[in-house]
Amino acid sequence: MIQRSPQQIDEYTVLRPVGGSQEFTVYHATSRDHTEVAIKAALNRSARDLAHLRREKEVVGHLSLPGIRDIRHVGQSADGHIYSAMEWAERSLREEMKPGRRFSRAAVLKYLLPVAQTMDEMHARQFIHCNVTPDHILLMNDGRVLLAGLAQARRRGQHPAPGDPRYSAPERNTAQPTGPWSDIYSLGVIAYEMLTGELPFTGATDDEVRRDHAVLSPSLSRGLRRSLGRDASRALLRALAKEPADRFHSATVFLEALREQESTSMRLQHSLTDLGHGLAGLAGAAPRALKILLLVLVGGAAAAGVLLSGTQGGETIAEDPRTATAQFLAALETPVSIWTPRPVHPSTEEPTADTEATPSPSLSPTPTHTPGAATPTPEVVDTPTPVPVAAPDRLHPAPELLQPADVTHFQVGNTVDLAWSYAAALEPGESFDIRMWKPGEPAWGIARSTETSYRLHGPPAGAGEYTWVIVVVKDDPATGKVIETSKPSGSRRVFWD
Repeated sequence: MIQRSPQQIDEYTVLRPVGGSQEFTVYHATSRDHTEVAIKAALNRSARDLAHLRREKEVVGHLSLPGIRDIRHVGQSADGHIYSAMEWAERSLREEMKPGRRFSRAAVLKYLLPVAQTMDEMHARQFIHCNVTPDHILLMNDGRVLLAGLAQARRRGQHPAPGDPRYSAPERNTAQPTGPWSDIYSLGVIAYEMLTGELPFTGATDDEVRRDHAVLSPSLSRGLRRSLGRDASRALLRALAKEPADRFHSATVFLEALREQESTSMRLQHSLTDLGHGLAGLAGAAPRALKILLLVLVGGAAAAGVLLSGTQGGETIAEDPRTATAQFLAALETPVSIWTPRPVHPSTEEPTADTEATPSPSLSPTPTHTPGAATPTPEVVDTPTPVPVAAPDRLHPAPELLQPADVTHFQVGNTVDLAWSYAAALEPGESFDIRMWKPGEPAWGIARSTETSYRLHGPPAGAGEYTWVIVVVKDDPATGKVIETSKPSGSRRVFWD
C-alpha cells in the first residue's frame, strides 16, 4: 500500500513513492548532501515496526557483505515517522520480470550468480535469508546486484516467520528448523520463473500454493529441456526437489551447474532424433518408393541416436557436488550443507542458533588409511539416525564406526580423523555419505567419500556437540536424487570445545 508522500522526513527530502506493502511504504528521497536514498517508512508507526527496522540494520551491519544492500540509518522523526534510510536502487529484479517474459540462461546467470555468492557467504556465517524473492534482488546502476530484505533473516536452526508462499520451500510450512536448503529452493524458483516466464506453482490462495510446493513436481517443457540440455535441466529440477537432502549444498554450485552446456555429441543426437520425427511425418503423403527410402533414413537416424546415447551416457550425468571433485573441494571453503530427513527425536529442548557468527573452519577431504585392528565402541542408541530411502530387503549391511570413541572432546583447531569399516565392497556409483548434526537440528551431509576414513580440520558449524553416522548412497541418474543403499551405521558423538 502506498500512502500520501510526506515532504520531509528528518534530513531527507522525499521525491516520490516507489513501492510498498501492508506495513511499509518505500520512497525515493535525497539527503542533505544530495545523495539518493530509499526511505522505508512504517504505516502504523508502532514499536514493533521500529524493532523490525532496527533488527534488519543490525543483521546487515553484522554480516557486512558487499553483496547486501547497506542501511544508513534507522530512527523516528520529530513528527512521528518510523523509518530506515537505505542505499538507493533504481529497480528490482521483479520490475525486469514482466509477466510472461523469458530470460536467456546467460541473463539468469548474470542476475542470480552474484546473489548466490552472497547467499553462500551468509550461510557460512550461519545466517539464513528466509525471504529470497525477486523483490529483494536489486539491480544497481553501476552493474552490481544486491540482496535486500534481511528483516526476516534467522540464525541457522531457528524457526523463521512465514515468507512469500510463491517462493517458500516445502519445509517452511513444517516445524523443521531453517537452513541453507530453504534459500537454495527459493533461488531455484526464481531461476525457473525467469527461464519459463511463469512460476512453477500457482493457486487461487496461499494455502493452495503451499500445498502444491509440498506435493507437486515442477515440469519443464520439451523446448526448454532441449535449449538447456539434460544436465542443466536436471540441475534446475534438483534445486526444486521436495526433500532438502536432494538439493544442492551450495547456491553457487547450483548456478554453476545451470551454466553447463550440452556436449556436441548430445546436441547431434537430439538433431538426429528430430530429423527422424520430421521424416516420419512426411512419409504418410509420399509414394511407396520414397516411403521405403524415408524408412531407411529414419532407422539410420534412430540407430545413430542410440549409439550416441550409449557413448555419452557416462559423460552427461550431473555429478553430485558433494563428491570428492574439484568443484566440491572449492565449495568446502565455505561449508553449506544439506539436510537428510530423519525422525525428530522427542525432546523438550528447542533448537537454538549458534552464538558465534564467524565462518566455520573449512573442511578438507584428505583420505587416511583405515586403522587395522581397532575395536568398535558400542553404539549410542538414544540418538536418531536418518531413515533409509531404499526398501529394507535391498539394503546392504550398515558400516561400523571405529574412531573416534563416543563422547570424545577436541579443541576447535584440532584435526579429527573419522574412520569406519564396511563388510561389503562399494558397487559402481556408490560412496559413503558422512552425516553430522547438532542437537535439535536435522541431519545433514558434510561430504562423500569412497574411502573408509575422512579428515575434519574443524567443526562444520562452530563449537559444540555433534552426532555423526555413515551410510552408503548412490545417485539416481533418472531423478537426480540420492538413494541410500545400506542401513545407517550406529551413531557417535564428538565435541568441539
